[in-house]
Amino acid sequence: MNIAANTAIRNCTSCQACAAVCPKDAISVILNEDGFYRPVIDEEKCINCGMCKKVCYKFDDDIKLTTDASLKEKKLYSAWVNDDNLLAQTTSGGIGDLLARQLIAEGYKVVGVTYNNELVRAEHVIADNTEATTAFRGSKYIQSYSFDALKQVIANCKGERYAIFGTPCQIYALNRYAEQRKVRENLVLIDLYCHGCPSLLVWQKYQSSIKKQLGSNSLNYVNFRSKVKGWGAFYVTAKAANKQLFNSKPGADGFYELFFSDIVLNESCHDCKLRSTLEYTDIRMGDFWGKKFLSNRKGVSAVSISSERGQELFNKIKTSIVYGECDYNDFLPYQSWGKDYKPDMRAREELLTSLKQSDATIDDAVQIYRKRQPFNLKLKRHIKNILHYLPLGVTMFLKRFI
Repeated sequence: MNIAANTAIRNCTSCQACAAVCPKDAISVILNEDGFYRPVIDEEKCINCGMCKKVCYKFDDDIKLTTDASLKEKKLYSAWVNDDNLLAQTTSGGIGDLLARQLIAEGYKVVGVTYNNELVRAEHVIADNTEATTAFRGSKYIQSYSFDALKQVIANCKGERYAIFGTPCQIYALNRYAEQRKVRENLVLIDLYCHGCPSLLVWQKYQSSIKKQLGSNSLNYVNFRSKVKGWGAFYVTAKAANKQLFNSKPGADGFYELFFSDIVLNESCHDCKLRSTLEYTDIRMGDFWGKKFLSNRKGVSAVSISSERGQELFNKIKTSIVYGECDYNDFLPYQSWGKDYKPDMRAREELLTSLKQSDATIDDAVQIYRKRQPFNLKLKRHIKNILHYLPLGVTMFLKRFI
């Protein structure tokens, strides 16, 4: 089977699980010219076993969707850690950090995402101690390179226990593989309320801009969503080797403007069914956006419980958190649940073409996007820019009023 030639691969999730499960190492993972990870088949090694198809949701015609009725059976918690110092170091409510440490204490190896400054990418790595899990703190708004870590999980999950944090497509694939191999009891699966993953070209151009501003060839620290201005402000903070500090400009951050435009997301993210189902995970986490915690500036996590194992794990950290059971109506409308994106594909092609040019900047791409914006979006952008410069109390009042 030539998976690379299949039309579904044009809409590949980039989760890289197909390569990890291949018993003959016939699939490698490359970063294509558009900035997305894609599988490449070595036809001489391929034995047409079909394992790659079995873990890819694009080949699954029977995705289990979480209906309104079944959603009532899955508890939703708002939660944040009691430790203010830890809360300040995380980008949400710090629940993922507590779960990782609890799982390490129970003998699991924990698979999470770090940021590799040298290779300018997010990566899944495996931690076997609590100190190593601190690198997982903070949101990474780019698709991770996960092949190496997933390959180790696949190779060793019969004899070792793993807890994996990942996107819904990554967790779906691991759940499918584990059920087929009858090793699901050895895995704890934790996924995210996912908006989608942008082209890595966007981040590469953006970090190049940061380096230029700091007069440095390298960065030794990046926080994709710093709380320097409070939870929900969407500030990027970075430090260079010379210890200079970069904070993104209020209301004028090129990376997030393109990210939230949805125009440079992976094509598979446009109509992803997995972001709207809780049937393949034990726990799903995210930021508790919405009216309920609009005035909170420290950070609140949303925690959905999808299995008995997930509930048992959450119960074990309750003494270290502030939590409450919530209604999904206060949360899901502010997520990408049930939504499809329909970006202007011609504008998308123009943007990606610009991002590929070596002399183009992130600002060039932003200008291309803005020129194609309809009036209502331009007005919304200008209003947001003004809000960023107002005192926090005034901003919160206006948000409540709106």
